[in-house]
Amino acid sequence: MKNIKHKIGNFNNTIIDLLNKFFKSNKHKYKKLTKNFNNTIIDFFNKVFKFNKYKYKQLTKISNFNKGLIFLIGSLFLYLFYLSIPSLYDKGRLQKDISNKLKDEFKINFSISSEINYSILPSPHIFVKNVKIFDNDLKTPKEVVQIKDLKIFISQKNLINQDKLKIKKIFINNANFLIKNQNINFYNTFINNKLSHKKIIIKNSNIFYKDKNNEIISIFSISDLLLYFDQKKLANQIILKGNIFTIPFNLKWNKNFDGEIKKETLLELKKINFKIKNYSTFKNEKYLANSELIIGSKKLIFNFQIDDQMIIFVSNNSKLINDDIRYNGSISLDPFSLRLDIDLEKMNFNDFLKFSPLFHEFLKTNLLFNKNLSSEISINSKKIFDNKLFDSSKIFINFNNGKINLNNSYLKNNKIGVINLGNSSIESINNELVFIGDFNFNIDNQSSFYRSFQIAKKNRIPVKNIHFNLEYNMFKDELSIISFKINNSKKLENENFKIFLENFNKEKSNKINNWIDLKNLVNKIFISYAG
Repeated sequence: MKNIKHKIGNFNNTIIDLLNKFFKSNKHKYKKLTKNFNNTIIDFFNKVFKFNKYKYKQLTKISNFNKGLIFLIGSLFLYLFYLSIPSLYDKGRLQKDISNKLKDEFKINFSISSEINYSILPSPHIFVKNVKIFDNDLKTPKEVVQIKDLKIFISQKNLINQDKLKIKKIFINNANFLIKNQNINFYNTFINNKLSHKKIIIKNSNIFYKDKNNEIISIFSISDLLLYFDQKKLANQIILKGNIFTIPFNLKWNKNFDGEIKKETLLELKKINFKIKNYSTFKNEKYLANSELIIGSKKLIFNFQIDDQMIIFVSNNSKLINDDIRYNGSISLDPFSLRLDIDLEKMNFNDFLKFSPLFHEFLKTNLLFNKNLSSEISINSKKIFDNKLFDSSKIFINFNNGKINLNNSYLKNNKIGVINLGNSSIESINNELVFIGDFNFNIDNQSSFYRSFQIAKKNRIPVKNIHFNLEYNMFKDELSIISFKINNSKKLENENFKIFLENFNKEKSNKINNWIDLKNLVNKIFISYAG
């Protein structure tokens, strides 16, 4: 402060000396003017001095917190400016650079469009719209994925130099994956080779599986999908959440590269209490696997192998419905078809019926009505226990071109005869599932039949065959008898029997929960039929 005063004083004296010399010849005339000007100059610099003194005092009064805040604001401004540098990149060159870096890092042939933007939130990333992925065919690359939104998250290091841009991870949103038999090797090769340790995140997307005629066989929706190579476990990791038709599922898959190459798969459909675990290896150019299929508290264990377009599997120490089960089958992939033969030494029929809710859930999704689904399933049981009517059974379940039937199934009573199911169907009517079936009960022993159902002698008539048609609403648990004939008689039913059927079918609460309910129903039918 003393230096400032001293300098101002010297400057003031200099100005006064100059003025005195200039006006020396007119000393008297300008004496008053000099004095006034001198006073004005002195007042001006005194005011300047006082102002600077005030500002200095104010500056020395700023707290350390405020100084730190000013520093942080300044640093933030510089940081944001640094992060914004990629917005100045040459977009034409960036389009090519990003494509090359994605191919080098992820081994994926991205076709980046010119719709490129840059954003710093939530972290620095390059946003590209309408991107495509092509397979690795160098001569005629084919489109395998369509991506609406692609975000490429980049490292904050070296943003000044476009050539040193580094990718951290990629985020794919709203994509369509097109899978055909012709390009399935592209997907298999991709997931079976080591993935990048940098994550690929996919959301809100769909997988379309098409047949050789380019028709869509099935659609799987993807809620969340994560792919990456786990450097600690030395394994490819795939974690997927999605929907198979309307059934939500979770899938975890990994392939271990540490020593003997192994794959593990876990698929869960919690809504229907279904889970499958799979452990596999690749030997002698064949895919060998051991699987556990868990439905509720029941477990099926089986081995299978994949050879070309065929999957062959056999049972291995499986337990179902409290009894041993043996089964074998095959799945053809092109076109898709399933053949499955199941043999049970014995079966608890009541326990078997507990699986009907699971079957209902599948039917509700319309998954089993898929026109591209073809399968033949047979369930053979040599002995049925805890059931007073049937001793053995064989059930056929057929899926063909969107239609389901149980044709040629039968239930056998060793003392009475066999009930055969002829024409049948499971149909969706007014958004409700209805089973329709024509049954033919061939009676070998009439006396055993009447004794079993305890039909009064006055209501007994000669009987060798009973033909009846049933309609059962599986959602509402409602049973209707459409027709009933004894000995294939062509004569019209009597009036009493017609009235009985009409009244029975009007009662929507008709249920057969046990053997007593069935006996009572059969007795009422014979009383009405006999007139």
